[in-house]
Amino acid sequence: MNSLEHLGNQRFALPPYSEHFQRWMKDVAALLSDFETRLPEPVDQQLKGTMEKTLSEIENALKERTAIETDVSGRLSETQRQIASHESALQTLENDYKIARHQARRRQEQSFARLRGEVEALEQERSRRLRARPRFFLRIFHRSEANPEQKSDSLREKKAELANSKKELARELEKQRRQFETKRRQIIERLSILRAGLEKSKESKLDDALDTRKAACEQLRTQVDEAVDKILKQQNVDQA
Repeated sequence: MNSLEHLGNQRFALPPYSEHFQRWMKDVAALLSDFETRLPEPVDQQLKGTMEKTLSEIENALKERTAIETDVSGRLSETQRQIASHESALQTLENDYKIARHQARRRQEQSFARLRGEVEALEQERSRRLRARPRFFLRIFHRSEANPEQKSDSLREKKAELANSKKELARELEKQRRQFETKRRQIIERLSILRAGLEKSKESKLDDALDTRKAACEQLRTQVDEAVDKILKQQNVDQA
């Protein structure tokens, strides 16, 4: 009787409770089996039927709790897996974005350097030719060693190319930024949903089924008490 009371009040500190349920059922069954061996056969057979019914009911109740726990645990694990996957995807996206921007800037800087060099060379050449006097024979035939206007056109073209290259870099960087922000927002929104779902799953009512187990042990104690009472009454009759 004391052992049944102890089992009825036994608490399980941490989940998974299903593992504790299995051990608890084995302890109850072992206790009752030991008690049955001490009973006269007629009493034993009668008690066995009532106790088996009670044990079956508590076992089914604990199986339902176990199924709920398994479902919640599975959802928690899957949600945590998805959160980890999305966090990894977000980190990868941010790293890829930084690398892509760096590479785009590097390519354009190389192009800028080449164009700036060409512009500087053209400006120097144009200045030199504007300062130089036409050679004697060229002056006679009204010809110049170089046409300053042609140099000016080339210089304007190179400057325009340099300006367009800078605009192209700005457009490329802006396109990368928009794509990054869109993908990043989608991942963050999904993470927000997953984390909310995780917190909701954690709030699922999982317990150690103390009330259910306690009620079952009280029933078993009553059944044991009735069996012992019958034995004592039978002994009194036999002694009389």
